Amino acid sequence: MDVYEWLAGNVPVLRYVLAVVVFAIFFYLSKVAAKQVSKLKIVAAPEILHNIERVVRVAVVAVGGLTALSVAGVDLGGLLVAAGFAGLVVGLAAQQTLSSLFAGLTLLLEGRVKVGDSVRIGSDWGLVEAIGIMTTQIRLWSGEVVTIPNSAVVSGPIYNYSRSIARRAEIGIGISYSSDIDRAIEIIRAVLWENELVLAEPEPVVIVDSLGESSINLKILFWTPSQEFWTVRRTVIRDIKKALESAGIEIPYPQRVVWLRELR
Repeated sequence: MDVYEWLAGNVPVLRYVLAVVVFAIFFYLSKVAAKQVSKLKIVAAPEILHNIERVVRVAVVAVGGLTALSVAGVDLGGLLVAAGFAGLVVGLAAQQTLSSLFAGLTLLLEGRVKVGDSVRIGSDWGLVEAIGIMTTQIRLWSGEVVTIPNSAVVSGPIYNYSRSIARRAEIGIGISYSSDIDRAIEIIRAVLWENELVLAEPEPVVIVDSLGESSINLKILFWTPSQEFWTVRRTVIRDIKKALESAGIEIPYPQRVVWLRELR
C-alpha cells in the first residue's frame, strides 16, 4: 500500500485530527486575544475590561468551533438552521436572561455607574461593588449586599450621587406661632454661613413653607460637597436646634386645641 492509498483510506480520520488541531489553535488564540485586550490602553474600569476579555474569548472559541466542524466535513448549513431554531426556542424561554445580558452590555458601554459609586436604584441605596454582564451588586448602607438583574438596573432611573460635585440639602423645621419668624430665619441663616462646608454659591435659602396645625413650617435649602452631604446635614440640624433654643424660639410639639361644648 503506497502513501496515496493510505491517505485515501484515512481521509475521515485526518479530517478529525485536523479539526482538533484547528480548534486547539483557535482556543490558544482566544487566550492571546484576551491578554491583548487587557494590555490595551483603554480608559475603563477593571470590571469592564474583564467582561470584554470574556466576550472576546467566547467569540474566538465559537469561530474556532465552527471552523473545526467545517474542516471535519460537517454540513454547517443544516447545523446553522438547527441552531437558529434552537436559539429561537431558548430565546423565548429565557427572555429575562437575554434582557439582562444586553442590559449589562449597555450598562458597561455607557458607563452610567462604576464600582465605588454611591447610587440609588429603585429602593436600593448604597455603594456599587461589582458590575457584571448579567447582574450588578450593591452594598446597601445597612450592610447587606443586593444583586440586581441588569435589566432592572437600566429599565428605571439611576441616581448616581458620586457624579455630582455638590448636592442640595433640604431640611424642614417648625417654630411656634408665638415666635418671631424674621428672627428665626436670621438665626438659621447665621448657622448656615458659619458652617465652612455650606457653599456660598448657590446661596442658602430659608423660606416660610406652610402654616401647620401647631407650627409655622420653615424650609431650609443649601448646597454642600457630595462626599460631605450626610455629615453636613446632621451638623446643620443639630446647630440650628441649639441656636433656636438659645434664642428662646420654640420648636413646638404637635398640638391640638379641643373645644368642649356644654350640652343642656
